[in-house]
Amino acid sequence: MPETLTQPATLLVKLHGKGSQQIELTHETVTIGRKADNTLAIDDSAVSGHHARIVKIQAVFFLEDLKSTNGTAINGQSITRHQLHDADVITIGQHRIVFQEQTTAGTATPAPSVDLDRTVALTGSNRTAEEPALRAKVLVVAGKTNRLEYSLNKQVTLIGSQDGAAIRLTGWFAQKSAARIAQRGQSYAISPSQGTKSLLVNGTNVVGQQILKNGDQIEVAGVQLTFYLLSGSKQAAR
Repeated sequence: MPETLTQPATLLVKLHGKGSQQIELTHETVTIGRKADNTLAIDDSAVSGHHARIVKIQAVFFLEDLKSTNGTAINGQSITRHQLHDADVITIGQHRIVFQEQTTAGTATPAPSVDLDRTVALTGSNRTAEEPALRAKVLVVAGKTNRLEYSLNKQVTLIGSQDGAAIRLTGWFAQKSAARIAQRGQSYAISPSQGTKSLLVNGTNVVGQQILKNGDQIEVAGVQLTFYLLSGSKQAAR
């Protein structure tokens, strides 16, 4: 049987041009759209009245596009119906929603895919066992950057405004080099650059280096980021 969640799964919602909010998935169905009767209402003409929905079947969550005009994507790929996994990034227009699944320390193997109509299995999204490979990304929660999310696919990732910075800060007074995230074996560590006044992880000032954990909140040079440590499995087939 699927492992019971110790806490409700959540959505970290980052609406374009606005702040972020967190929504607990305590209901079997969560609807997303422009109209006020949705669980998550987004006042944006690019969002359909009833754009998408998240459905929980047993302990498994699915995202379904409700034949919206502009479509719905997960991790950059357009979908009509897709099983959700921890740290998946849902894109609706210019808005980002991160699915966060809270499980116990001994996380069970993901439950088998089940069709939203409860009839047949979704064989297209079955995952096979593969060698684990360390992968991570950060999502921009607040602040001025040239993108909303970044994959950490280099040995050292620089946060700053200078040329060559992987996480590019924008704005007139953006710091050239604010911090570095380095992959060290099977972990990632963050450290401030010289001259950085404050680097916070979960509200605590970092001096030297700090190992990052999944879900850590980073604040540096006026930018807020969320760190996600991803599994090594390749993305499910479309």
